Amino acid sequence: MLAKTLTYGACFAASGGVFFSFLFRRWSDAADLAGSRRFIGKAALFALMLTAIRIFISSGMLSDDWRGMFDVQILRMQLISSEGTALGLRVLGLLLIWGWVGRRTSDQFTVLVSTGSVLVSASFGLVGHVHELNGLRAVAAQCLIVLHLLAVAFWLGALWPLYQICDESNTLKIARIAVRFGQLAAYVVALLFFAGLSLLWLLLGFSAGAWQSDYAQLMMVKLVAVCMLLGLAALNKWRLTPALQRGESSAVVRLRRSIAAEVVVAGLILLMTACFTTLTGPPMLA
Repeated sequence: MLAKTLTYGACFAASGGVFFSFLFRRWSDAADLAGSRRFIGKAALFALMLTAIRIFISSGMLSDDWRGMFDVQILRMQLISSEGTALGLRVLGLLLIWGWVGRRTSDQFTVLVSTGSVLVSASFGLVGHVHELNGLRAVAAQCLIVLHLLAVAFWLGALWPLYQICDESNTLKIARIAVRFGQLAAYVVALLFFAGLSLLWLLLGFSAGAWQSDYAQLMMVKLVAVCMLLGLAALNKWRLTPALQRGESSAVVRLRRSIAAEVVVAGLILLMTACFTTLTGPPMLA
């Protein structure tokens, strides 16, 4: 679960960091962009390492023996499954991101690296509980999970670049970026809620028993953490960003602390996601 949590975080940091770099390039200077690219490159490399480690961990779990981590047959079985397809697309996307970061002149690779970022985020939707649904519900769930993952990548991938930008003294520049992020985040939050709640309904249905299951209870805990994250985002948008626009230097410190708190809460959300996707599942699919 720890390996899965770290993989989520590294992948979303890399893919979301690319989205942030492109969307906020107009308001960033050369130093900001260079710093973002270095962070994205490290996140992509870390994600590649974690992806490889998770293959061996999964093999050991399947064999119920640590020696199974290096069993060629079990490893091969994983790689030809849907999990292997997801891993392949994720690795391809991460390699595209990593290659883009290493180029000095990279504007012509915008479409390619953007595609790679989408592949990294969407690859997590190729496995999991939604694939146990049938018919139109399965198609709808697949589309919703991809939208949900892309929204998550945009949000989480922006946290570290925003945190780094808050290390500067140019409050008006920080305010411009914060205002733009708040405008885009409003649509992202709407998408997150729509996709997330729709997925929850598809997985749990209308059964009262399903909503009382361990899976549903863990999901409710996750939703509480998501509400905490949104509360911090609302504080940034409605209190701290206006203070930045007025040139209040203390707002920069408060915004940096708020973003640090968002990173911690986001990490807890990813950990909870890893827990209930590993330990339990929707009762109607069990």
